[in-house]
Amino acid sequence: MRKNNPGILQDSQLLWNYLVLSEPVEKSDGIIIFCSNDLRVAEFAASLFHKGYASWICPSGGIGRLTYNLFSKPEAMAFSDVLVKNGVPENVIYPEIRATNSAENTFFTRDLINKENLPHSRLIVLQKPYMERRTLATLTRYWPDQRFIVSSPPTTFEDYPFPGFTQTDLIHVLVGEVQRMILYSERGWHSAQTIPDDVYSAFIRLIEAGYTGQLANPSALPSIPS
Repeated sequence: MRKNNPGILQDSQLLWNYLVLSEPVEKSDGIIIFCSNDLRVAEFAASLFHKGYASWICPSGGIGRLTYNLFSKPEAMAFSDVLVKNGVPENVIYPEIRATNSAENTFFTRDLINKENLPHSRLIVLQKPYMERRTLATLTRYWPDQRFIVSSPPTTFEDYPFPGFTQTDLIHVLVGEVQRMILYSERGWHSAQTIPDDVYSAFIRLIEAGYTGQLANPSALPSIPS
């Protein structure tokens, strides 16, 4: 990517702004983490715990597509290690190590909460910033009676990249994420999310510019759900 291309950056920012919900965090019973390749989410969970936002944490994740060669253990255990390193007591950490997608994160953490009889009148659910909207759509589809706040570590489109994950990588992922929002709604895998016209237009322009590396279905461009 040419860093001096303002059109690409502007379109990418539109996608980022759409996918990141920026909900304010409120004191809740517990924290669920939909684990991934970004351990900064675990650091953020630890900071919320120490500030008194919740009394328990459940990192959820097995061996994922992006972490198969990154961690030597399930994502939930890698995240648990970060939580402990950041001062969270082991006895308030409840790892869930089977989930391989957002729906399974929801199903398996709900089962664990019920099994452990954990309080959950309201929950904080943490994800990577650009997966906040898909997390919300999944939760409202499969756990509609649960009160929750979806959040992520505070960062910006410019500051999100980290070693091994460049801004170009991020743009590919943002394009793939918007396509998944559309496809998964059409398939009933999560609640329908309206795609604003300007976001969809930016999505198409980025595809035309070659940012197709993370498309779930490169051969199809679905219509905007109503």
